[in-house]
Amino acid sequence: MTTRRHVLEWLAAAPVLSACSGGGADLPDPAAAWRDPGAAEADVRRFALAHAILAPNPHNTQPWLVDLDDGDAITLYCDLDRRLPFTDPLDRQITIGCGCFLELYRMAAGMGGYWPTIEFFPEGEPTPRLDTRPIARVTLGPQQQQPNGYPTSAQITRRRTNRKPFEARVPDATMLDELVNAVVGMGEEYTGAMFWTNEAARVAQARDLVWRAWDRELRTEGAAAETYEWLRFGREEIARHLDGLSIDAPGIGIFRILGQLDREELIDPNSEANKTAARDWRELAMTSPAFVWLTSNGDTPGARLNAGRAYARFALAASDAGLAIHPWSQALQEYQEMADLYAEMRTFLAPPEGDTVQMLVRIGYGQDVPPSPRRGVDAILRPPSP
Repeated sequence: MTTRRHVLEWLAAAPVLSACSGGGADLPDPAAAWRDPGAAEADVRRFALAHAILAPNPHNTQPWLVDLDDGDAITLYCDLDRRLPFTDPLDRQITIGCGCFLELYRMAAGMGGYWPTIEFFPEGEPTPRLDTRPIARVTLGPQQQQPNGYPTSAQITRRRTNRKPFEARVPDATMLDELVNAVVGMGEEYTGAMFWTNEAARVAQARDLVWRAWDRELRTEGAAAETYEWLRFGREEIARHLDGLSIDAPGIGIFRILGQLDREELIDPNSEANKTAARDWRELAMTSPAFVWLTSNGDTPGARLNAGRAYARFALAASDAGLAIHPWSQALQEYQEMADLYAEMRTFLAPPEGDTVQMLVRIGYGQDVPPSPRRGVDAILRPPSP
């Protein structure tokens, strides 16, 4: 079976194939949604949705479905086919992603002079997982000024998840405290907390824990298979799906077409591809100069939504401060094979009594990275009822 090593050797010997790996000119641009979102929209709700779809979300599944009513409201649902049932068995991470979506929708509506009201789970909170009932109803209401203390909305299109090694320099306490203030600015809407560490000994412990959790996930067949279902190889596959985790390099599309990229092999933790991936991801863990984590008071669906809203604010504030961030929450996942590391991580982070750690993020200074693909507003709209 051809391995990643063979593919790389072939790439080195065949530059002409590398030059041919791009998708056709008629394929959509994966980054189009990030450029001047909603500029042509007359409906404030569609303008806000064009920004909301840029929200961070797990594996870039974009698990959102929206109803536009005849008035000034939207209703948000979960696209149940875009969940991660193995690694996210309670839909906790998916719900956090929906909270991020709601916060960016609200902030973008604020750019148009509105400050919407958000009602969580208007038909009741689902348990233990999300279901067909709505997640939230968001109403524009009368025009009013956006409250002070919100991160700049201009960062919505600049925010990135940075999966590259970070520089050695460490974010200082003043800067990290300012990020805490961006989250605390939610006031009574957020009953959790945000913590950080840049202390060398604790950072070393966190690096070790997050790395072992990543390695555990790689070596858990169900988790690895779920991740690889969301990998998009080469420009053509990326452009066709406009979601998931993009893997692009010169020539990779050609090798996918020729059958030289085998997802079954990629699930094998001992394959050459995964040995290389493990080396690269270990470097990410071990170059993390600081960590931030968000907690919620309890772990209800509503608490998860507010944790997502808080994370969206934090991400924009970090971008505004010139900091790179990358969620690394494998040890917070609730599937059986991760249980011991989940307990170890909780002991290490020591959240307040009754709180749940919802997000763990490495933070530092990094190079610029491109945005993740997005499917566009029309792709998330539910068809009108007959």
